[in-house]
Amino acid sequence: MIRNKFNFLKWFVFRAVLLILFLGLTFGQTDMVGAGESAPVTVYKKVDQYSLITWNTLSHFDCGDPDEYDEDGRLIPQKKKAKCAVPGFITALNGAPVAVVGFMLPMDMDDKGDKTTGFIICRTQSACCYGIMPRLNEWIYVKMAKGKATDVYMDIPVTAFGTLSAGEVNDKENGDSFYRMTGDKVGYPKEIW
Repeated sequence: MIRNKFNFLKWFVFRAVLLILFLGLTFGQTDMVGAGESAPVTVYKKVDQYSLITWNTLSHFDCGDPDEYDEDGRLIPQKKKAKCAVPGFITALNGAPVAVVGFMLPMDMDDKGDKTTGFIICRTQSACCYGIMPRLNEWIYVKMAKGKATDVYMDIPVTAFGTLSAGEVNDKENGDSFYRMTGDKVGYPKEIW
């Protein structure tokens, strides 16, 4: 009679690898964390000259809670918020040509009123109007390059192409923002796949 010997170490390693893969797929994180790093090492798919950046990367760090307002639209006073600590994998995207898929909220219209020259692209559609208030690193203010405008696409995901600027800024005209983009063009996601 042949007796099989149970190898606990092989069983443990196998289970650990399965757990890591399961958690990675569950939370949408397919990038592996490098030794000693607090963020994923990312390699981006290229769409023309643009790096396709996901919201998992853009919002992969704590950026504090959004401001809260009362029912009359007045800002509820809070303790002074600390600025977000910008991770290295985000500062590396500063000035880079990127493409980001999200939902458009038009902010500025052209002279004719049929195209937008400035809009917010959000991680989720529920960030609009009466939905969930997004964190600072869950939306990008896109200002189209000089002389450019784009059609308004509501309630469908679109891809914004342009040059990204990252880091918390308080602009008296546009308020607080963490991401800004100089937009080159906007397209449907199916056009880039």
